[in-house]
Amino acid sequence: MEVVAFILLAFFIAIIILVNALYRSAKKPRPRQVYTLPDLGMQEHNEEFGQELKAFIEHLDKSLDETYVERVKERVIREHKISLTEWDNRWFEWKRYLVITALMKNVPMYSREVDEVWHEMLMFTREYDDFSRRFLKTTLHHAPNDGDQPFNPHERAWFDTIYVCLFKPTKFSVQTWGAFLRHPLHRDVIQELKEESVTEIANRYFNAHTQENVPHVGKLVSFLIHYLKEKLAKIDEAVAKEGPSVSRFKRYRHSLVPHPDEALIMLTGVLFLSTYHEDEFAAQYQRLQLRSSTDGGSHTYSGCSYVSGCSSGNDGGSGGDHGGSSCSSSSCSSSSCGGGGCGGSS
Repeated sequence: MEVVAFILLAFFIAIIILVNALYRSAKKPRPRQVYTLPDLGMQEHNEEFGQELKAFIEHLDKSLDETYVERVKERVIREHKISLTEWDNRWFEWKRYLVITALMKNVPMYSREVDEVWHEMLMFTREYDDFSRRFLKTTLHHAPNDGDQPFNPHERAWFDTIYVCLFKPTKFSVQTWGAFLRHPLHRDVIQELKEESVTEIANRYFNAHTQENVPHVGKLVSFLIHYLKEKLAKIDEAVAKEGPSVSRFKRYRHSLVPHPDEALIMLTGVLFLSTYHEDEFAAQYQRLQLRSSTDGGSHTYSGCSYVSGCSSGNDGGSGGDHGGSSCSSSSCSSSSCGGGGCGGSS
């Protein structure tokens, strides 16, 4: 009898240990998926764009000393207690940010996680200065945000426009930067893109220093401007024929994008709404997005997108599920930023 009781007790204890182990295992955070893509996940516009952006990414990689990167990696993982997977995702988005910094005049920093990588790179002063001068032919200054500047939706819209023209957002992109393409481009920007020359727009919105001193930047800037001009012209042609109705636009918008990329299709919608429905952008945006059917072809749309998020509360700078930063850009002069490359939160 005592033997049976002992066996039952041992069995009961074993069950408790097993259940406790399974419970702890279930609570343990699972490693994040790696959301890195070849060539930084660049958009597939045309062969010339691909060649120029690939060459510029190679320039960026050559500017980064391997020993320096390993030291930054070790420090970020140690100081912020993140996994190797998390590091890979952050570093991938940081490199995308560097490309955008080289092209744009002022670059907001909307991601707390990416900004933490920037902070740790700055801890190695000499190596950071050597890197930024190899990359941009000037020092890339980090201007911390004091939190007093209000969020600027038009500024976020411009950042999103350039980001998705260059790169395909991943789920991690949305988690760390916040939802993309949720705000209208300012009507002045739309008008300037339509009416002003490529040179005028390049000087006003893009990094003059790098266009003059860094290979490939000038051609990439020119491509972006031409792409947006062409997109706006096609939208105007379609509206002249079909009218400005959102319901009609939903039926033909896929035809305005040569490559069926979700982000570029959504960008086309934002450009349309910014041009013809800016005053009621939020309401018309919901009409444009809240649909669960095939949109005149092979493209399926729904109200929940990994690019734009699922609700109006997931705005730019919110960081989505990932808890990204709510900071807006830091203001700086071209002289203090080397003709661009500023931003950040501390």
